[in-house]
Amino acid sequence: MDDSEFIAKLKSKIETASGASITLEIDHNDKRRLSIDLGTPAPRVVFGADAIEHAGLARMFSQYAILCLKGRRQVSEEEFLAFLRRN
Repeated sequence: MDDSEFIAKLKSKIETASGASITLEIDHNDKRRLSIDLGTPAPRVVFGADAIEHAGLARMFSQYAILCLKGRRQVSEEEFLAFLRRN
């Protein structure tokens, strides 16, 4: 699977799980970046390029994005870790 196909599948997974349409961008300069901008009509999700290289990181980033999108707010690190422990 090439990068563009992986990104499209990742975007689809996040949208399906969260129930929100998003804009997914990959940051090739800050490879570890993770940001969620909920202040736009279609929330903007930015993953660092390391998420493309490491499937586990992509999963963690997508789970965080889903949790934020479902709650329509940024979640704390503690809340995210509690979420991961339950799943």
